[in-house]
Amino acid sequence: MESTKNKMVNDRKSKFVYWPDLAIMLGGLLMVPLWLIYTTVHGPTSFDRTGVVLGKSTLFWGSLLGGIPNLLIALGLIGRYPILARQSGRLARIGYALTLFGLIVPAVVDLLTVGLGPPLLIPFLGVGLVLTAVGNRRSPHLHWRTQIALLLMGLLMLGAFAWAIMIPDTLSDQNHPIIRFGAYRIYGFQAHFLAGIGWILLGYFLKKDA
Repeated sequence: MESTKNKMVNDRKSKFVYWPDLAIMLGGLLMVPLWLIYTTVHGPTSFDRTGVVLGKSTLFWGSLLGGIPNLLIALGLIGRYPILARQSGRLARIGYALTLFGLIVPAVVDLLTVGLGPPLLIPFLGVGLVLTAVGNRRSPHLHWRTQIALLLMGLLMLGAFAWAIMIPDTLSDQNHPIIRFGAYRIYGFQAHFLAGIGWILLGYFLKKDA
């Protein structure tokens, strides 16, 4: 009887211990379908086609895409502060702070304005993730796969931002056979679809490290 009770207590503790990782994975999991819905109603170029899905417009879906997943991911990262920053050096702590800034501020703005804002703060997120990875390169608390996941996520964010600012609308909005998918969608594919998958993997790796 006592052993059964102890097992139930330990199970509850295990579930509580892993909630930050589940929040990160849930944020990534939501990001993927929300981007698919958003890009369907918006269209492949920078011109909003103002489509409707489930009675909701581009602004509504953009607000959800930019807000809810980011806040869930930020919540999970806050829960993993001890292994991501507190027990690491200054570089990791700076990167951690930049990462949270790049997640929370645009998320709150998108939810308040009911829309998906420009990716102006993605560099903070990208640089923050890279610094967090580099700052934890000798950390005994993070497996090398987690460090690589952080690094790749940061590079993915920076690559998405570079694509967004380097490709002029006059080119991205052309119906050229090579970019028929749409440059606007290529940015979103990196910043939301691939990033969503990346956050799921990162949450899983952090769960393994905990």
